[in-house]
Amino acid sequence: MDRLIQNTLIDLFAEHQVGLEPDEDWLLTEGEDFPALRGIWHDAADGRRGRLDIDIVLDEERTLEESFGGEGTGKTGCRDALDAFARHDFHVVLAACWHVVDREKLGVRELMAGTHRFTVYVGDFTRRGESSLPDDVIEDALSAIEAAIATAPLTDDVHWIRVFYGLPPQGDAQVEVLLDNEPWAAGHKAVTSVDWPRAESYYSLRNLIALVPAD
Repeated sequence: MDRLIQNTLIDLFAEHQVGLEPDEDWLLTEGEDFPALRGIWHDAADGRRGRLDIDIVLDEERTLEESFGGEGTGKTGCRDALDAFARHDFHVVLAACWHVVDREKLGVRELMAGTHRFTVYVGDFTRRGESSLPDDVIEDALSAIEAAIATAPLTDDVHWIRVFYGLPPQGDAQVEVLLDNEPWAAGHKAVTSVDWPRAESYYSLRNLIALVPAD
């Protein structure tokens, strides 16, 4: 499975002119120690979906951790999870870590947080369940998150924001907002402040945002 993951990631990055070299479990950028990444597949068990963990090492002290569910077992599930990474977060990661920006695949904004200016790479809100939501709801969510970013005590480094929002037809929403892999209270408050519409069945959205110090 490790070879499947490495070969798929090497081919994916090569399509965007980024060369990666295997070094045991890791893939290293040609001629550099960082950024480096690896994928680890956890097969489905006890009726649960399999999971692909993607670790991206930014420097000696910081690692971005992402996970993707895969439908099926073995290689089938692993390929499904790799496809989810390629469709959902890849272009944000590519822009923030390897400086390859495809403006057709992600939003690019400039934003001040305290005294620091950042280039912000915004991935799509990817959905499961309800296939359509009003565009203004998504814009409201992004505006609320940007307002929280503007007052966050960020250092002059690369930062990551992960958003997950799930809403059943009845009951409380499931909300997780992480800043640099840690729970972010201001981001949680921002996301829950949005008037998310109920649907006839459960739906969820996830989103990845990267903040890179502007030159």
